[in-house]
Amino acid sequence: MADWTGQVITEFRANGGRVGGMFAGADLLLLTTLGARSGLRRTHPIGYARDGDALHVFGSNAGADRHPGWYHNLLAHPQAQVEIGDGADGVRTLAVRARPLAGAERDRAWARQVAAVPAYGEYETRTARTIPVVALHPLDLTAPDADRNRAIAYQLLTVHTELRGQLAALRYGEPATAELAVHCLAFCDALGAHHGTEEAVLPAFDSAFPHLAPVLARLRAEHREVAQELAELRAMVREGAGPAAVRARLDALAAGAEAHFAYEERHLLPALLGEEGARGFGAGSE
Repeated sequence: MADWTGQVITEFRANGGRVGGMFAGADLLLLTTLGARSGLRRTHPIGYARDGDALHVFGSNAGADRHPGWYHNLLAHPQAQVEIGDGADGVRTLAVRARPLAGAERDRAWARQVAAVPAYGEYETRTARTIPVVALHPLDLTAPDADRNRAIAYQLLTVHTELRGQLAALRYGEPATAELAVHCLAFCDALGAHHGTEEAVLPAFDSAFPHLAPVLARLRAEHREVAQELAELRAMVREGAGPAAVRARLDALAAGAEAHFAYEERHLLPALLGEEGARGFGAGSE
């Protein structure tokens, strides 16, 4: 299944969102979610329908009795990324926020999809569960919205503050090996999930702030570097490394993380809020 999914993803990206086989002629997108448990990015080929600016996706799972994994991922982490054909032999990447539909709104969307693609009606007959419908709303930072931008800035700073606090507690707390291991793994998960969420949002910055291209490229590269460092730290903890060795690795991680946070704040907050607004929000400095 993993090999088949990878082949579909490769074909989709190489052919402007078009694929053959069972998806030939279908409206298909690639949805990248953050694992509800693992925090890892997962990409799934999924059929969709348009509803105004929103994209509807359907958790049919081919009529299986369990919701698909991507649905659970979206419930845990609603910020996601979509790749979709641009109609000109290319693929466009969008930052989206997921909103599960309920009640009459869900039923109307499902009925439209069954009418358009009868196979979904067949899937429904195979299971007793209510097949979920999720609206994916693109994040458009090109449209002026001061309240939205302030909310994004506030969320960014809030998470950075929480992660800085967790890291300081790990570095300077009591050296109880078992407790250090538990909190260290929790911190790794939190930082990994934060960067996964940021990766989903960055395409909106690509579109809205093209002058930030070098900044965004650096942030993405640093995300990859931190992911490798977190993997190595997790391995150390699980293999039973002592507090001194773990704290030495945390010290190195802390220096890089603080530089990354400050760089991100120094460049992204002014883009969202303007220079004066960013100073008032407390943008980081290098």
